[in-house]
Amino acid sequence: MFNDRDLGILGAGALLAVLSLFLPLSFAGKVVVGFLVLVAFMALALLRLGPDRVPPEVWLMRRFRYSMQARQYVNQQEASCAHSVQNTPPPPPSEKKSRLPKTERPAPSVSVPVTRPLDLAWNEIGVYPLLTAFLAVVGVYFAVWLAQGGAQELSIWFQ
Repeated sequence: MFNDRDLGILGAGALLAVLSLFLPLSFAGKVVVGFLVLVAFMALALLRLGPDRVPPEVWLMRRFRYSMQARQYVNQQEASCAHSVQNTPPPPPSEKKSRLPKTERPAPSVSVPVTRPLDLAWNEIGVYPLLTAFLAVVGVYFAVWLAQGGAQELSIWFQ
């Protein structure tokens, strides 16, 4: 039904968003930091990388293993002409050089930047766990705001 990894990341993000209430900032600063943390963890829970759309930790582990493994290089290039030119004597200066048309080197092809496949797993996770974490954090922030004087502000509006 649900992926434990995604629920764990969402829960950790919600917990860190609530713990951001202990930061030495104004209440508005705490709200901004908390929601940025929550959005970052939601994006991390939804993020899928690579051509086969795997979670970031699996993708990073594959990249690490690939970078650490030994590679087998094959060099099958033709021998360069520099060695044969150095062994032949230079032509006498009295001979006229024949004018050969200069061949231009082909221009290097403009490389298209490689786009790494990136996807958000909306179908895999669903919207309900995201909304649950978001509403839980909003509820905690609302309760803290009420305790810090928000109740008096509300009473002014309802008189």
